[in-house]
Amino acid sequence: MRKESLILIILFIGWLITGAFICKKYICGISAPAVVEKVIPAAPVKAPVATPPVTKTEPYKLGAWNIADGRFKETSPDHFKYNDSKTQYLTPTVGLNKSVKNTADYLKKNPNRNLDITGYYREPEKNNSSLPNLGLARADRVKNLMTGLGVSAAQISTAGVKLPDARWYKNNVIDKGIEFGFSEVKKNDPRVAAIKNRLFGKPVILYFATNAESPNLNAQLRQDFADLSYYLDRVSNAKLEIGGHTDNRGDRAYNVNLSKERAEFAADYLTSKGGIAKNRMVSQGYGPDKPAGSNDTPEGRQKNRRVEVILK
Repeated sequence: MRKESLILIILFIGWLITGAFICKKYICGISAPAVVEKVIPAAPVKAPVATPPVTKTEPYKLGAWNIADGRFKETSPDHFKYNDSKTQYLTPTVGLNKSVKNTADYLKKNPNRNLDITGYYREPEKNNSSLPNLGLARADRVKNLMTGLGVSAAQISTAGVKLPDARWYKNNVIDKGIEFGFSEVKKNDPRVAAIKNRLFGKPVILYFATNAESPNLNAQLRQDFADLSYYLDRVSNAKLEIGGHTDNRGDRAYNVNLSKERAEFAADYLTSKGGIAKNRMVSQGYGPDKPAGSNDTPEGRQKNRRVEVILK
């Protein structure tokens, strides 16, 4: 009995082993655990950033000069240019001359229209003119150009202002020194009446230091000469009397001649530095005959060595 039981136990164990083998290989799928791969999400694809276009810095261009008054339109490829501290413009180009001539022709055909000439200047420049600023002196030179083309001086007004755009200046040259504008001619100009009331018959006095090439002008004298020029442009029969004077020291004939030379020098100065035509001035030397102070004192003699400019 024990032998049979032992045999049964052995058979049972064998069955278990056989069943387990069959289950593992064919039925249960028991195998080594699968390797699980960790899925790493891909980084989001960024849209390509557009590279901004490379912009080249263009050099500043002044451009053409547009002149217009109603139906009259003129375009100049160039401008009036000036060297530092100079009142005379650089030689105009053919294109600029053409535009200036066309503007002059327009004004002559339209005597009721006034040309407003604005001259530009820089603060560091030296004003060697007899006028309040270098811009006004530059405008005055262009005024003389226009009157030389037949335009009436009574149709032209001048002004001087500081250069409005620093880019108009380079290499010691102002590339745009003049601007044109237009207005109605004033029939009863109040400025003319005011100048006559203030200066007519009253001397504007210049004192010349020894060996000086020009008088020392203060702001008031510069304004006086600007007003005199304005008045002469609008009153055709007006003139300036330029009288030279000396103290009474030395030979009288010598002093009379010296006083005449001083008067002529002053007239030349007002022409070259202030734009006043020579034919609007009369020069005369009075020597010591019209003293302004006592010849017995140094202060009085200094007052006598003078030039008087009188509006007549």
